[in-house]
Amino acid sequence: MIKTILVASDGSDHAKKAVSLASDLAAKYRARLVLVHVLLTNARSETLQALATRKGMTKKLRHLMENYEADFQMEMAAAGGAVGFITVPPPRVLVETIGAQVIDRGEKIAAKAGVKKITSLMVEGDPAEVVLDLATKHKADMIVMGSRGLSDFKGLLLGSISHKVSAQAECTCITVK
Repeated sequence: MIKTILVASDGSDHAKKAVSLASDLAAKYRARLVLVHVLLTNARSETLQALATRKGMTKKLRHLMENYEADFQMEMAAAGGAVGFITVPPPRVLVETIGAQVIDRGEKIAAKAGVKKITSLMVEGDPAEVVLDLATKHKADMIVMGSRGLSDFKGLLLGSISHKVSAQAECTCITVK
């Protein structure tokens, strides 16, 4: 019997499909849905801009999202530092705001599917480790996640998060394309 389903979402298209499937299963089995978003602390600005719902952001946050990388590079150049290809970590307030949007979208999908018990978590850390730890902590009977998320070429070389989770999880794992 399925009592708890954990679904991880980074806001990508595959993750949205995973949330939909997990929600349908949770509604059918009257299971609790644990919706997890791991903060995108290393995401590039283009990724964050693609995920963000601008309507839900203040003008100040929209400006920050669109300009934090360029502002950082201008500050470095003004200070005499070398300006080259560098990934600038996004401001915390920005990743938390976008994370809240991802969670909100997931909750709406789950509610529309008829899920009655939803636990939503926004956490920080290595995504695979976080998902595995939370699955154990919440006694998940199943983990649902997208086959490809927002990771870049480095993710292909090091192995995907979904592959790591499915290889190490003690419960059933469903990977959604």
